[in-house]
Amino acid sequence: MVNLFDTEIDRKSLSGILEHIEKCPDCANEYREMDKILSVLKPKTQLNAPLLLKQNIINQLSKKESMKNRAFRTIGISSRVRKILSIAALLAVVLIVTPFVVKNDAFMNSTVKAADLFITSSIEATHMIKTIIIRLKVRTVAHDSFALVGTGNELVDHTIFKSFENPVKWRVDKGERIVVFDGNYQYLWLPKTDEGIKAGADVNFTEWLQILLDPASILSKEQKSTKERGAKLTMNENNGLLQLTITSKARGNFINDYCKNRSIKESDNRREYTFDNATKLLKGLKIYILDGKKETLIVETTSIDYDLKLDPSLFVINLPAGVQWREFTQNYPGETFRNVSSRHVAELFLGGMAKDDWKLVEQACDFFRNPSGKVKRIKDQFSGLQVIKIGQAFKSGIYPGEFVPYEIKLRTGEIKKHNLAVRNDNQSKTWTVDGGF
Repeated sequence: MVNLFDTEIDRKSLSGILEHIEKCPDCANEYREMDKILSVLKPKTQLNAPLLLKQNIINQLSKKESMKNRAFRTIGISSRVRKILSIAALLAVVLIVTPFVVKNDAFMNSTVKAADLFITSSIEATHMIKTIIIRLKVRTVAHDSFALVGTGNELVDHTIFKSFENPVKWRVDKGERIVVFDGNYQYLWLPKTDEGIKAGADVNFTEWLQILLDPASILSKEQKSTKERGAKLTMNENNGLLQLTITSKARGNFINDYCKNRSIKESDNRREYTFDNATKLLKGLKIYILDGKKETLIVETTSIDYDLKLDPSLFVINLPAGVQWREFTQNYPGETFRNVSSRHVAELFLGGMAKDDWKLVEQACDFFRNPSGKVKRIKDQFSGLQVIKIGQAFKSGIYPGEFVPYEIKLRTGEIKKHNLAVRNDNQSKTWTVDGGF
């Protein structure tokens, strides 16, 4: 029950506890008594210490946790009372530091303080919604990863559906790339190549769009990023709308600028969030890539709807006949692509295509294990190619691997130049081909 007084309680736990209290008179009485105790301890005036000060207090309490638990066990205090005392201790510390905070206004940044207050209100409001539908346009490639953006790309329609009912379910759809979470597993469907991949809940198929799947944490995550990376945060209120603007510098290594402006994180960008000041719910989002004095709108929401009924079929993907789900894996047991250079990986991979050695190719890229007709046509396209040149590998942006330039000649006579993306950040440290062909 003490979890009810924790602002970070998850929706599932919250609804379960409240449902029990409604049916159990004993627990209802105990809840009211606990609420009275904490109401007496809570300050009568609104205290708004800076986020860093709050975090420092919490960190200090955490360091004492093991010592405190040993003491409580010695005198036989229950876990429930122990948590109440922890809350009381935190309130007492806040009371002690209040005079310092009030008298030292220069120590407090008014924008951060206001954002902190709004974040708390927004989280509370968002916990009440049952469904959300977000429609947006992104400058990207319809079949490529959700992370990919580009100032020269066309705007592609995206739709996000999420049900917050137990179990939580969602769908992210950009036409030629769809991810569904059914409450247990994620399913990534790529109709362009008839590829279906099944993975657990912890895999990030949705890339940067993941932040929109959890609207309650958008502001807190954004504010955290401004502190960690020195981004600039501003707030403006107009006609009942509150606009939060975050301006950030590109992240990553750009000695080679191949990845510059190819994702939001790898670009100088400005993110403009619009909230309804009355409901505290997200109303819109615009993201601009900043290139010198030039600004390009990369992302724009066209509508955000709350609490509309969602068709259960949205959270199911029916595969075409002859296509099966392939389990996502980061375990690559083969030795051929281990303990070699990234350049040699490109030589082996492209050489395997040249010699029609698809067993070798599959060791580095399990995409080619798919028996669908579309993948067979891709194999036919690259089969028997001639390697003209393989260049020196380079790093760029935040990509965890390396890029290897290559030039090949297909059987049709067509010349292709590109950069093979390879990485070995998996558990077995085996190189895999991530894209670029």
